[in-house]
Amino acid sequence: MCTSFAIHSQEKVIYGMNFDTSEIDLKLKLYSSKGKNIFYFSGLLGDTYRNIAGINSDGLFICTQAVEYNSETRVSYNENDWFIFDIFDEALTNTSKTADFHKILNNRLVTYPRNPLFPDLGLHTIIADKTGNAFIIEEGINGNRINSIDNNFIVMTNFPNGDFDGVSYDKVTGCGADRYINAYEYINNNIRNLGVNEAFDILRESSREDTLCTIVFEPLKNEIYISFKKDLSKKWKISITEKTIQSLDGIFSNNKIQFTNEEMLVKDLVSLY
Repeated sequence: MCTSFAIHSQEKVIYGMNFDTSEIDLKLKLYSSKGKNIFYFSGLLGDTYRNIAGINSDGLFICTQAVEYNSETRVSYNENDWFIFDIFDEALTNTSKTADFHKILNNRLVTYPRNPLFPDLGLHTIIADKTGNAFIIEEGINGNRINSIDNNFIVMTNFPNGDFDGVSYDKVTGCGADRYINAYEYINNNIRNLGVNEAFDILRESSREDTLCTIVFEPLKNEIYISFKKDLSKKWKISITEKTIQSLDGIFSNNKIQFTNEEMLVKDLVSLY
């Protein structure tokens, strides 16, 4: 159960996410493809690392998190559907803006994996770019449900945003509604002065006991700030351009670690402290 957002204010663009779940192995990936550098944050689910959040060097951002659907959500699929984890690769490799994503989406329906033990639990996705466009895409009965950015920011927790299209932010209900309202109010009241530090404040207030990772993306600088297990005093800075990561404190604060193998396990990284 996570919290994420995309904010566009004056000359600043900030994306953020808390990843909340039981203890699992995490991985960071940073590599080049088709003229872009692409970063992924991934988690080990079963025997496969699944991409949870990603951004490319053009500033296109995608993150996916849990959602509790109601019983009316579409449950039948066909061969034209587009599996969410395929979206990550195609969008981050081939597009730079949300408008490009809409072109490749075309008439395909987005589908998310289902666990038969939890039939109402699925996923939904934020897609944002550095020009100020962002939206949330979810499954719907008659097709994809898309909710676009409003007031220069967008917030996603764990209820279906599509159920509350046109509803005041403080009237939403469902899983994560309290986190949504708190994040919305903080951003709305401080949007003129929001930066990396303020983004971490939002995520600190939205964290849960099972928060494994907090990430803030600054696409105009191609930089990422990340911390693990609610310890926001220990942050790492990732350069998408240089393909490096460095601690912002401690004995490694002046050393940049290269993504020489294009990926690294978080447990190996934090062991350096």
